[in-house]
Amino acid sequence: MTNPALSVIGLETCFRIRGRMVPAVSDVDLFVDKGEIIGLVGESGSGKSVTGLSIMGLIDKPGEITKGKILLNGEDLVSAGKERLRQIRGARIAMIFQDPMMTLNPVLRIDTQMMEALSAHDSRIDAETARTRCRDALGQVGIPSPEERLKAYPHQFSGGMRQRVAIAIALLNRPDIIIADEPTTALDVTIQGQILSEMQKLCRDTGAGLVWITHDLTVVAGLTTRVYVMYGGRIVELGAVDDILDRPIHPYTRGLIRSVPWHNRPGEPLYQIPGMTPAIDRMPAGCRFHPRCALATPECRGDIPLSAFGPGRFARCVHPLVEDS
Repeated sequence: MTNPALSVIGLETCFRIRGRMVPAVSDVDLFVDKGEIIGLVGESGSGKSVTGLSIMGLIDKPGEITKGKILLNGEDLVSAGKERLRQIRGARIAMIFQDPMMTLNPVLRIDTQMMEALSAHDSRIDAETARTRCRDALGQVGIPSPEERLKAYPHQFSGGMRQRVAIAIALLNRPDIIIADEPTTALDVTIQGQILSEMQKLCRDTGAGLVWITHDLTVVAGLTTRVYVMYGGRIVELGAVDDILDRPIHPYTRGLIRSVPWHNRPGEPLYQIPGMTPAIDRMPAGCRFHPRCALATPECRGDIPLSAFGPGRFARCVHPLVEDS
């Protein structure tokens, strides 16, 4: 990937805990091309959302980006000032949150909120043009009768429709990159499938790159082209989605895949990875998964870099599952 739309290089984000700065994510490298959809997967507490918020420049005290670069079409967002970030957010890079009510103001009509999102980045746009753009955006995400729905309030929409409105707002200014933080987790499977299909089409049509943050491997299987697996604030494996799901290299990735219910035979207990995700201020040395790993040896406590296992395949492991996969 020679000129990716988004490049995250050596990212480290820390939070102050009991008087010291503790890394929540560290040594994170991530790349997204124009029109590409990548998955960022892992358990709760693995650092996925912190990575997404760091990319958006939404980390505030007591958190801080302490190392690395975040390049959006070559411009470093880490060194950009607050005013420059305000201009970029919502225009060139946008975020879709898990709960659409975090995005939507419950006391304002949809047209008011959408037109404010447009005028915040283009003060020259007239009201008629802005309204047409808003109506077209609602239609683009599959909301019927968009002209009428512009006059509605958020409480008059179902959960799935509210999430579609949030996606429409994210697309309004035609951003280069969209960060989606588990936006379909609270929706039923049918609505989830519709939104995933629409997101794929929107990325193809608009050329926007998409980072889909999720713990659900069944979602990334049908949505993404490449997958980054996170654990303990680090990328532990990455590669093409089919390679990751069919031939995992890191024991943690295999554990995630085995935890998906359809891997179990009827009547058998669901598989679960032993132990718990460590707290960020009590991360084990070396491979952060080794206290939960059946293959762990003393070598796992040392410094373990990401190693190549073929074209586009990388894993951070001294006992890779190459022979098992």
